[in-house]
Amino acid sequence: MATLTAPPGAGSPARRAASVVVAALLAATAGLAFDGVFPLAALLPVVAVATVAPCMLTLLLSGRLPLWGTIPVQALAWLTAVSATLYKAEAWLGAVPSPASARAALIGVRDATGWLLTTILPAAPGSRAIVLVGFLVWAATTAGAELALRSRAVLLPAGAALPVLAVAVVLGVAGTGSVVPYAAVFAGVALLLALVRAGRPAWTCAMGVLLVACLVPAAVVTAPLLPMADRPYDVRRLVERPPPRPISGVSALDQVSAWLQHPQRELFTVSTGSDANLRLAVLDTFDGVTWESSAGFVPTGGRVPGEQGSRDTVRQRLTLQKLPGPWLPAADRPVLARGSGIVVDPATGMLASAHAGEGMTYEVTSGVRRYVSGELRNVTPLDDPALVSLPDGPGTSTTPQRARFARIARRATAGARGPAQQAARLATYLRKHAKNDVTAPPGHGYRAIEFFLTESRRGTTEQFAASFALLARSIGLPSRIVVGFRPGEAAEGGVRQVRGGDVLAWAEVGFEGIGWVPFHPTPSRTRSGGGGDVAEGTPKQAKEIEQAINSDSSEPRPTPTAAGRPTPAPTPEPAERDSPAGPLVWVAVAAGVASAYLLAVAVVPPVRRMRRRRGSSPAERVAGAWRETVFRLRGAGIPRSGASTAREVAVRAEAVLGEPAREPLTALADLANLATFGGAPVDQAGAERAWRHVAEIDRLVRQRAGLPGRLARRLSPRSLLG
Repeated sequence: MATLTAPPGAGSPARRAASVVVAALLAATAGLAFDGVFPLAALLPVVAVATVAPCMLTLLLSGRLPLWGTIPVQALAWLTAVSATLYKAEAWLGAVPSPASARAALIGVRDATGWLLTTILPAAPGSRAIVLVGFLVWAATTAGAELALRSRAVLLPAGAALPVLAVAVVLGVAGTGSVVPYAAVFAGVALLLALVRAGRPAWTCAMGVLLVACLVPAAVVTAPLLPMADRPYDVRRLVERPPPRPISGVSALDQVSAWLQHPQRELFTVSTGSDANLRLAVLDTFDGVTWESSAGFVPTGGRVPGEQGSRDTVRQRLTLQKLPGPWLPAADRPVLARGSGIVVDPATGMLASAHAGEGMTYEVTSGVRRYVSGELRNVTPLDDPALVSLPDGPGTSTTPQRARFARIARRATAGARGPAQQAARLATYLRKHAKNDVTAPPGHGYRAIEFFLTESRRGTTEQFAASFALLARSIGLPSRIVVGFRPGEAAEGGVRQVRGGDVLAWAEVGFEGIGWVPFHPTPSRTRSGGGGDVAEGTPKQAKEIEQAINSDSSEPRPTPTAAGRPTPAPTPEPAERDSPAGPLVWVAVAAGVASAYLLAVAVVPPVRRMRRRRGSSPAERVAGAWRETVFRLRGAGIPRSGASTAREVAVRAEAVLGEPAREPLTALADLANLATFGGAPVDQAGAERAWRHVAEIDRLVRQRAGLPGRLARRLSPRSLLG
């Protein structure tokens, strides 16, 4: 069997083993940088196995197998690990690799990146896509360990883990948390690797650990101030997402009347301490006959991208009964959803699941928006033509219908001072104009709404919400419809029963910088037609906001723009103030400069020493050894002089360092003179002997200087110029 001996300069067995361990730490750091892509609790065991196992295997097989023999052993070990953990169902006896588990593992590695780029992160705790992390970390640990054993390069083993860190950075842009601390730790561990492989003493390695402790907080403080830190480039923009999952062909708004006809049908239960309304579907597209959703659902590990505005946290546990899927109700804007196969529309926060059906239970944490009446003054509607579109419907009579809607809307909002007050007055007008009648026929197309507004004046919450949306769009207010439910009837234990009679539709208007604001145009069933101030299922805060908007008459009347949209009156510019971030910026800059200097004085001397030791010829390596010795002697108080010969320098150094320095100094000076001026060539053995003398002289210098002197020498700017 072929054996492997340590390459020249690889160091002692203890140093080589330490290099392998530090290389494995680098791979582990890069693997943990996937925090935010996967939950940390799921990441830790995978990274631990993928670093410890290949590290031990490499040390065990070192000197016993050639490189071509260790690779298949490591591959088999990885397959065994994933078969016993992620792919137990495909493995033999739940642990032994089988063709099925091997195929599943390789396909998982192949498809994981694409899946993660089209998933709202972090991935679910049980996601098999984590096999990608295990594979990358295992490969990086194996490569780094082999390089540490088979090469003399100081930093080359760190290069094996660097691609893993790069993948974590790319995928983690859309995840939670930050990779900056992990990148700082990675840089510090790479420095530690260089110190270990260069044969530096233990105290120097301890200084490297201290530098890591300085780098991490400095990186955390400085990173947010870097260019593009607040808007990092997301590679997902280059990825074509898979088509949205199909949604039932029946619009949620079309089901409103059917639910109202069976008011006692039990749809679902919700366990919560909140009385907030529950959203089911957001409909933002109208074709003249039906309101539908343009939502594009993507998988999520639970997180739902947020929206602006302050919110109150509400937690719910819902169990479906007779509610048809695939939509899932939740309070306001979900921020976290846990359940079987849940997908989410990032734009609206709508939830859906292919497994929706009777008995399904899921948990949602929502942020219920809190509005302040003052923030709705001087608002500007969202600039999106699609949200004010009133397309041609079937037939030839839609043009006069749309013109009639515009006249009704202008009459209802006459005297309104701003877009928010226009929307509030539209809601009040509809509540006073018509009666809430659950027996009214369904329909929300142009003809149905025209009949509702001009003749019958009787409709369900379906017609009221659709009328508001059409009237708002006719005067340039971007609108959409939300179908949901009132919180239901409270029972024991905080569980609420939601029935068909609790269905409710309302409208939302979009404003720049605020988002979508709800308006409730459906009147109370007991006071409809005359009680315009009483809305069906309106939360208390929504009532207060609408009243505040309607009573606000102190603002100047806005001037219309060319597009017909109101422009808010100008407000005086606030007085200039000193930016509170100014001192923080300077502190961050100072911390960054200090960290960069510490990194430089810690890295430059070892790298310079390595380059001198690895000269292109033995003569160059001997000359480098003498230059390194002269640099070290300066730390003992022996100045360098260009007019002094090597022997003269050796004599002065011996006087300072004592009798033990005579032999290595004299021998090294003779080798330096031979390499520079001698006629005989210097061989490889002479170069290696010169560097052994360097190590002995360096030991004597450190003994004389003491710890304070060594620290002062290392931190001195002269260390960068030696």
